Amino acid sequence: MIARIELPAKLVETAAVVMLPHCTLDEAIAPVEVLIQEGFSVVSLAPGSRVTPSALRRVFGRRLLIGAHDLRAAEHASWAIAEDAAFALTLGDDEQLRRALAEAAIPQCPNALTPTEVAGVWRKGETSAVQVVPAGVFGPGYPAQLRALVPGAALVARGADSLHEIEAWLSAGASAVCLGDRLIADAFRRGNLSGLRSRSRPIVETLNATRSSSTSS
Repeated sequence: MIARIELPAKLVETAAVVMLPHCTLDEAIAPVEVLIQEGFSVVSLAPGSRVTPSALRRVFGRRLLIGAHDLRAAEHASWAIAEDAAFALTLGDDEQLRRALAEAAIPQCPNALTPTEVAGVWRKGETSAVQVVPAGVFGPGYPAQLRALVPGAALVARGADSLHEIEAWLSAGASAVCLGDRLIADAFRRGNLSGLRSRSRPIVETLNATRSSSTSS
């Protein structure tokens, strides 16, 4: 029986993962600095990106926790392990990928959507949390319904783009939400950092308010 590995404490504390686009290190430095300043200290990179977790780590050190997303095959696990990824958001059901990540003690979040799929993925001992993808497809009532049907599963919601959806997932007990294009927009391609700040602040306010509400209750 494979022992379940918990998600990194920093990921759970911040309750958000920013999935960075394919970019170079030069393109990433300024936007990532803004993200950290605004309260996003957990990010992920996909295999094939021109910037690597180790390169970002050399720049930002302990200010930033860096994982990997869109891992689909064993070679992606090798990349994540070599880059010392803090966690892995996986897609598909590749057994070699799962085994390699488990042996490397990297917390992994396989994807699922329906209650049956979520329950099945959660039963696997190597699953640290189930990555619900796409999280917004069944509407804002789905997080609470899913929680009632699969009460013990740790969840990470990917694709919950609106503030209302983010609040719904976190209020239903999701460990974190994954944020992507809607937050990033043109910050990396065109260097629009002011736009990134303005989009970040209401999301961080929602994250903080939801966490405070959960703690008080």
